[in-house]
Amino acid sequence: MRAVILAAGYGTRLEQDLRSDTSGQYTHLIGIPKPLLPIGQSPLITHWVRDFEQTPEITSVIIVVNDFHKKRYENWAETLQRKVVIVSDGSMNNDERTGAVACMMVGVQQCKEDTIFVAGDTLFQKDFSLNSVILKFQALCKQEKEACLILSAPVLEENVSKHGIIEVAESGRVTRFLEKPLPVVTSSRLQCPCFYIISSESLHYLQIFLEQTKDKPLSSRDATGTFIAELINQVPVYAHHTEGRYDVGSLQSYEQCHHDFMEVDQ
Repeated sequence: MRAVILAAGYGTRLEQDLRSDTSGQYTHLIGIPKPLLPIGQSPLITHWVRDFEQTPEITSVIIVVNDFHKKRYENWAETLQRKVVIVSDGSMNNDERTGAVACMMVGVQQCKEDTIFVAGDTLFQKDFSLNSVILKFQALCKQEKEACLILSAPVLEENVSKHGIIEVAESGRVTRFLEKPLPVVTSSRLQCPCFYIISSESLHYLQIFLEQTKDKPLSSRDATGTFIAELINQVPVYAHHTEGRYDVGSLQSYEQCHHDFMEVDQ
């Protein structure tokens, strides 16, 4: 099994927040890509690498970055005990980005093995157990070889239209994915963070999806959820529930995540 961290974004919303902040408390963070922001005592992405180090099933870690920040990630990688592979999507600015689903394909690198995909700006609360998720995935694959596993987390009513929302049957199988819907469109209050385990038997659907959307606007493949919305129509996709996640996309969410992890690290 390999783990792919998607870290090629440019964090434009958070960058705007940092530049607009008048307190002067966060000026040192301007220009730092979100996955390298300090969360507690370590960069956000380091928390994931440590989890992967403690998981025997994961034999390789791939970080998908952009060309603009690639050197920063290479410098960060030199501080790690475990070797990671850094690959680039080839973009130098936000207008050149290829989209998050294309970055998933970059991380796969033609290797056909079960793959964890996780967004580089996402962390989970202390109830999250990577080992438990992997064990559930393995159990599902014994029953259905194409089975994939994604996460669900609660979302407040007022935030439904800010997230990808999934509808889940009693069996745990995902029946529908909605990208930032109005609350009246669905009764589900489960968001779908970017943490997916795609089985080796289902990885080829990534390439199919990219072929089908290559002539469409970037928005059709710029969010990983657009791929999940199609995948659930092709293979059995199940949800594993976690009680909460941190989406470090704004200054407010960064402050909360950093504060909470400072308490955990102490």
